[in-house]
Amino acid sequence: MLKKMFLIPMLCLSFFTSCSSNDSENTDDESTTESDDLTDYIIDSSLLNSDSLISFEIVSAELENGTTADCYQIVFSSNPDNIEKGPFCPETDEDTAGMSFYDGETNPGLRVWEKALLDDIENDGYDIVDDDGTVHIDDFSGSTSSDPDTYSYCLDGLDDDSIEITYLIPVTPIVADEVNEIGEIELVGLSVDGIPINGDPPSAINGPEMFSTGNTGTITVVNIPSLDPCGGHNDPAGYYHWHMIPEVVNQVLNANDIDQIECTNVTQTTDKVLSGFAKDGYPIYAYAVEPDDLDDCGGTTAVTDEYPDGIYHYIASTTVAPNTPPCLVGVAARNSYVAN
Repeated sequence: MLKKMFLIPMLCLSFFTSCSSNDSENTDDESTTESDDLTDYIIDSSLLNSDSLISFEIVSAELENGTTADCYQIVFSSNPDNIEKGPFCPETDEDTAGMSFYDGETNPGLRVWEKALLDDIENDGYDIVDDDGTVHIDDFSGSTSSDPDTYSYCLDGLDDDSIEITYLIPVTPIVADEVNEIGEIELVGLSVDGIPINGDPPSAINGPEMFSTGNTGTITVVNIPSLDPCGGHNDPAGYYHWHMIPEVVNQVLNANDIDQIECTNVTQTTDKVLSGFAKDGYPIYAYAVEPDDLDDCGGTTAVTDEYPDGIYHYIASTTVAPNTPPCLVGVAARNSYVAN
């Protein structure tokens, strides 16, 4: 049962009375919301990475509950330069690289890409390592098209920096009648750098269809996505995205008894930091010390540096992997996320 939430009134949007868009680029220092008070708006362009932000405007859009509302339309370039990535797949069974959520029979769970995981995959009947120790890696470039059809692969996609990612997020969050339980690879929201934040990564054995048959009785090969030590990887289309809130990933690794890897590409918070925004409009934070009064979606109402009057926000788990919000309390926009 979701705990009752008391949301602090904070939205003063009376001057957005029409459905026309409020076009604004991020090439100057003016706030696109025409206000210096960030508590008037949940999302302000000043909170976002201006180097990867392409445009920020308010448009009318349909929500998933069938109503129409003002929404932020935020466009980012993919793979921002300030985010370092990798390593992902190990080249040989003697290397240590990223991590995966393995769902095979032998030692399933959050695992590090190293010999122990590769041995377990092989023991489960999937040919992922050659006799000389070379790991089968698929980067989606077509380089594996002539390989034997009995091979299984560690997936390590290539970058495509030409992609633009567009988000639609309600300006005024609307609490839904029922929480949205986040499904596998479902969009949760975006980071302040514009990187998509998704739910559970695709599993190797049990789906989704793009990676397996979903029938464990007939599977003879698997394709296992690798996440880097901070919890992100490339989509087959070429854009980087998170399956973890990275600013507290090392705490999650420690809680799961993983010490072979650590997140060094993203600064780990020692206090609290705004990580991004959920697709229902509420912020996502990482706290060095996770509060104990969170609701079932990992949310609470509290004061933060960005919202001194207080705001409902989600807080990343410091123990559970993945540590993204397991559900969202608000209504999202239809087609809230497009990459092209």
